[in-house]
Amino acid sequence: MWSEFNNRIFSLACKTSIVTDDDKNYITDTFRWLRNNSSDSNDINKQNLLDNGLIKICLWYFEDYFREDNLSRSIILQFLSNFSMNNKNVQEQIFKGFHKKIRVTFLSSNDAKLLNTSIMILYTLSINNNELRVQVLQDDELIKEVFKKWEKAELEYCKIFLDSIFSNSKDFFIIYKNICSQTQSDLLEILCIWLEHYEEEVSIDVIDTIGKKLFMEITYFDEVKNSVLNILAKSSSISKFKSKFDNDPQFLKKIIDLLKYVHERSKNNNEFSEVKNLSTLFSGSEIISHSRFCFKSDIIRLISNICHNNLDNQNMIRTEHVIPILLECCSFDAKNPLMREWSIVALRNILNGNLNNQTFVANIDAIGPIDQNSKIAF
Repeated sequence: MWSEFNNRIFSLACKTSIVTDDDKNYITDTFRWLRNNSSDSNDINKQNLLDNGLIKICLWYFEDYFREDNLSRSIILQFLSNFSMNNKNVQEQIFKGFHKKIRVTFLSSNDAKLLNTSIMILYTLSINNNELRVQVLQDDELIKEVFKKWEKAELEYCKIFLDSIFSNSKDFFIIYKNICSQTQSDLLEILCIWLEHYEEEVSIDVIDTIGKKLFMEITYFDEVKNSVLNILAKSSSISKFKSKFDNDPQFLKKIIDLLKYVHERSKNNNEFSEVKNLSTLFSGSEIISHSRFCFKSDIIRLISNICHNNLDNQNMIRTEHVIPILLECCSFDAKNPLMREWSIVALRNILNGNLNNQTFVANIDAIGPIDQNSKIAF
């Protein structure tokens, strides 16, 4: 088998200076055969081929002879991906020789098969090599294209690539720290979709780190991103992640302080103010596209989930004077669809099995308005 492999590589090398159109099918079939049989070759033979110019041969066919033949170019990349399997040194050499060409192809091609193969080989070459992986993850332009293209069914490796990012907090934050603010928001919005449809691919560590770095470490509440809050709200309702929220009183305290801050500011004419006109949801996209759309709803949803069957968290809601706020939130706000419903669910979860909270609500008329001294100064 290996002798045949060598012979086919040699035949490709001999043709690079005299190849004709009549040879096109033969060369494509040769690369197809190499693709199908390369994973069985041993490391010594692989290295010998690399030392004798394999990458240079493949580059010439990829860039010159098959410049207009996307199928043959895809087969060449598939061959190199299989050839590099389980060999870090081979992966590094192919990455060094082909990375720029693959990158340009992914950014410029309109051919779905070639696009999918391009991101596939970048994924396979770098997935187990931290140095190469970082180069790919820090490529802002490449990452943006993955975000644009992952929903296309024929580009399955864009989704696989994102699966790998959402399963590793280190990879996630390598990307997050190297992209602009808008692309950061795009990444977080895509993660929201993953939590709805592919939650098994999202690691607990990613959600935990987002909670710590993008919420707990944020000094000013105005800097908390809508999408971060939405991720926390969604994940708090998923059993896989729920324990990360249930037993962290500091996290709940900050959520409570955020609700107080937003609720107080909503009484004035600002980004958190309520919109009572239902028709605004249907007359245009201004409300739906608002920078704080659903922000307060997500806070209340998060409180509701954290307090479910958790006596300590229920008690904190009472002692931190949150129940009167939730009662006030049982009203319609077009800027926060389902705020009323989430407030009712939150109150149910806070009262369930908690006699002290039930007594508090039963005597709410005697308590009067929220104590102004209990509010947090920001």
